[in-house]
Amino acid sequence: MAGFLSKLREFLGAGLAQTRTLTGGYLWALRVFGFIFAVYFLFGAVNGSYTLFGPRSWNLFQIDFPYLPYYGEQFSLPLFIFFTSVLTYMLYPARESSPQDRPSGVDIAMCVLSFVILCEFIYFYDERGARAGLIEWNDVVFGFFAACLVWEMCRRVLGLILPIIAIVFLFYDWAGPWFPGEFSHKGAEFGYVMGFLYSQSGIYGVITRVYAQVVFIFLIFGALLQATRVGDVFVDLAFALVGRYKGGAAKAAVVSSGMVGSIVGSGAANIVITGTFTIPLMKKGGFRPTFAAATEAVASIGGHLMPPIMASTAFILAAMTETPYWRVALISLVPAILYYLSVFMSVHYYASRHNLHGLEKEDLPDFWDIMRKDGILLMPVVILIALLIIQFSPFFAGFWSIASAIVFSTIRRKCWYLLGIEAGVFVASAVYGGDMLYLYTAIACYLAWRHEQAREIMTQIAGAFVEGSTNSLVIGATAGVMGLVLTGVTHPDLAQKMTLIILSYSYGFIFLAVVLVALASYILGMGMTITASYILIIILAGPALQELGLSMLTSHMIVLWLSQDAAITPPFALGAFIAAGIAQCDPMETGFKSLKLAKPLYVIPLLMAYTPILMDGPWSEVILVWVGASLGFICSAAVLEGYFIRVLTWPDRGILSAASLLFFWNGIGFKAVGLALMVVNLLMQRARPRKFEEPEVPVMAAQADAQEG
Repeated sequence: MAGFLSKLREFLGAGLAQTRTLTGGYLWALRVFGFIFAVYFLFGAVNGSYTLFGPRSWNLFQIDFPYLPYYGEQFSLPLFIFFTSVLTYMLYPARESSPQDRPSGVDIAMCVLSFVILCEFIYFYDERGARAGLIEWNDVVFGFFAACLVWEMCRRVLGLILPIIAIVFLFYDWAGPWFPGEFSHKGAEFGYVMGFLYSQSGIYGVITRVYAQVVFIFLIFGALLQATRVGDVFVDLAFALVGRYKGGAAKAAVVSSGMVGSIVGSGAANIVITGTFTIPLMKKGGFRPTFAAATEAVASIGGHLMPPIMASTAFILAAMTETPYWRVALISLVPAILYYLSVFMSVHYYASRHNLHGLEKEDLPDFWDIMRKDGILLMPVVILIALLIIQFSPFFAGFWSIASAIVFSTIRRKCWYLLGIEAGVFVASAVYGGDMLYLYTAIACYLAWRHEQAREIMTQIAGAFVEGSTNSLVIGATAGVMGLVLTGVTHPDLAQKMTLIILSYSYGFIFLAVVLVALASYILGMGMTITASYILIIILAGPALQELGLSMLTSHMIVLWLSQDAAITPPFALGAFIAAGIAQCDPMETGFKSLKLAKPLYVIPLLMAYTPILMDGPWSEVILVWVGASLGFICSAAVLEGYFIRVLTWPDRGILSAASLLFFWNGIGFKAVGLALMVVNLLMQRARPRKFEEPEVPVMAAQADAQEG
């Protein structure tokens, strides 16, 4: 079975494709395009905004960013698709036989085509709006070419799964009369479909808008934090805090992945940042390679759920529900903590059962030494959280977080010359402001480039901008294709048909509806990114959850959580494959073990449906749910790992399973009975002698020590 799944995965090309290693002029072209891409949308985040530092009467501390019309949606949306397509066709080959050090002739032709589409869309934007929906020949032709462009772009980056789904939905939109029963509809003309695609309702719709205006900024922020080694600081802090306890390496992996994931916003990047260090240490400490890889994968994917950034999906959720992002982050905090509590306790019980000790004190970093040397690098994260709390817009908060990251990185490296230039730009912009801000920035860059250390820092910042641009391709490549999917769903009103089907098969029970959505998420999530899985499922199944009485925000949060398994769902399981590659173990076994560790992904959506866990009830009930869920995840982790304070017998597992179910059930009476069962079982276990099992990889540490000796 595993062999068949591996072959299926290889045939469909699911997961991140291999990129080219560009050289010479092509490498410089990639850097230039990536840098311009980042700078354009970075300044677009504050275009025409007014920043207040202190009372308005203090004119010295106010910056008025100039307004430029070139950041309007008629420019920014097609430019986002343009930059994404150019970088994709330069960096991702069409086939393994394609040139690996330069773009092919076809790739260059696709880049030229993307530029032609960009110019046509911008030039005829006003005229197209004045026609108010009337379709002309250029809409059909350029809509078709744009659809082919974004389809091939997604195929190269993420494989065939999502592009095939897009074709299926478009075919359904056009060939409606051919479908039987309630799925039949009159169908749409080919020209009308192409015209709809080539608009701000299709390829340049809400998904592209959120990616361009919000998500991209935070990808740049994450890349800049990686360049300034903030990820290493989080890893060191995690080891300093929990590395000395049982299973310390795995516990540090959970903590560090949670901290890094909360700001990086990419599960794959999170695995690479933390996993390259934590997975070898877990293996050396006695953890099975598959368990180590699964722990890292599950902990890293949880970063999509942990505020403040929560990856791209949360920003789309905020846009689709018209909810302020700070509120989405606030109600997500406790569920995310519960997720990490469950993973942490699973690691603890695994280590306790196999008697896996923590790391030696002399091998661990000192917490206060880290904070004294590198604590200043964490200030941009603090600033980001503060700006979101006081309800600044996400893209505005992202801009100033990036600006502060540059400043604090300069301070950390003690480049006082560059810091003086940065301060000069700030003061000059505050005093004179307006259009002169760009001139001051250009002069500052020239002066900084003449200083060796300042030039080194500027090169690092520019490299981070390019890295953020190329990292965005994994997300950006789905923007246009999701526009194709939305077109195929919207025209024939497929969402309404799916709502009726879900309501019919759930018989009006919320539990069955959530189970059906979870099943759809598991199937559709194979080979799709988390964002694409969320968008597709919320469109098809979200209305059904609302029909059953759940609020729009709760329905979206349920689907958001259920969609996270897209990264760990075999056979495609991108996160599990990346972690397994680092651990050098079986990716399929890693994927299934990841699903076991990630059980909160299926439990917490039910708590959202039946309890006020999202702070949508009286505080006494909310806190009771939080406490009960914490105890429930502790018990369920013990059951699945077979250890609590002793190795569990089958009666122990039965009692603790019943206790965990009662803890999750809404109502103080159920939780009281669950607590009584938990206490009774604790007393039963204490009456037995303590016993440890042999570590599952007993020779790893000895081999490592022998090699070091």
